[in-house]
Amino acid sequence: MSRFLPHRFALHVVLVILCLVTLFPLLWMVTAAFTPQDQITAKALRFWPEDPTLGNFTEAARRHPIWLWLGNSMLTAGLITLGKLALSLPAGYAFARMEFKGRDTAFWIVVATMSFPSVLAIIPTYIAVVKLGAFDSYGAMIVPMIPYVGFYVFYFRQSFRQLPASMFEAARIDGAGIWKQFVQIGLPNVVGSIAALSVISFLGAWNIYLWGQLVLEDTTRKTLTTGIAMFADLDGAQTPWGALMATSLLSVLPVLAVFLMAQRYIVEALAPGLADK
Repeated sequence: MSRFLPHRFALHVVLVILCLVTLFPLLWMVTAAFTPQDQITAKALRFWPEDPTLGNFTEAARRHPIWLWLGNSMLTAGLITLGKLALSLPAGYAFARMEFKGRDTAFWIVVATMSFPSVLAIIPTYIAVVKLGAFDSYGAMIVPMIPYVGFYVFYFRQSFRQLPASMFEAARIDGAGIWKQFVQIGLPNVVGSIAALSVISFLGAWNIYLWGQLVLEDTTRKTLTTGIAMFADLDGAQTPWGALMATSLLSVLPVLAVFLMAQRYIVEALAPGLADK
């Protein structure tokens, strides 16, 4: 083991350097969010402002409805996550525990949708949204994002298949129907998987940018991710870096908090895959 120690040490040094390089933009964003506007572009690089201020948050709120955008982000990300779970959980259970004609074929068709680039569906979906009169609405932002559940169905199917068949057989003997088996036996035993995919879905929905820019026009309906772009589009005026970084920090904190609270479930969900490496 000892002769490999220098290699491990060198590897750790490289990883630490790469981590610092990766974290540098985040550190600069946090520093700039609390730095007065006239000091942000100073030549001397500082990792913490000399005169910390909350004025950038006030300035951001004066320019745009950032707190309303924060609420919109919470609403859309939460509903997209609930929609994905409502679709993928019953589907995963059906593919894992029910017998019906064409089950395996249907499952692999669902899995095959994972290889379909979602960007190819943007234009047809946009035309459909406009023709249905849903343009510039929360529905246009939320509903088209829900059906992308190929990975969720696959993952939940594997989770339900890992449960002992004897539990479902015992419930069936006691007279429990399919729905009761799903709700009372299946769901309570895959809570960890549900938590992990809920967080992953929430993080993904929170960061939706391109679709939001296409279908959300009213300033009051924008999310934080799409609204941030309005700070940089001032027709040649000086970009308010302080307000921009304050809003960016505001967009990061909720997802960071959600990730930290649920990181145990994410690690548990990914651990089998990591162990196979």
